[in-house]
Amino acid sequence: MNKLQETLNSDSIATESSTLEKNTNDVNAQLWDVFERSEEYYTDSLIREIKRLNPKVKIEADYDRWIMYSSVDINKLALPEGFYYNQKNGITNKHTTKTGWYVSVSVKPIEEYNPDYL
Repeated sequence: MNKLQETLNSDSIATESSTLEKNTNDVNAQLWDVFERSEEYYTDSLIREIKRLNPKVKIEADYDRWIMYSSVDINKLALPEGFYYNQKNGITNKHTTKTGWYVSVSVKPIEEYNPDYL
């Protein structure tokens, strides 16, 4: 192999490596975006389902901070299957999910809800 072929081969490898790194970064960014959107959707879906299961309860939500405000005590709320409440995680499915992805929403009394804060 002559010097020109060696140079071409090393440049080609560097270009391929750079392209592979860029593609990997793009895929990672896309996966993170999907994760963030699915997590937001999942939080929204959880709160909507809790509202559906508790139609007589006044429930408000701060989706930016993942807080749900309820007019009744958390222990009196019907929760979706697979979800439970604890003080550390709020309403969560952390230990019942099969994928490892979970959602958790803090719960506060409705009196603490401030729509002007949002």
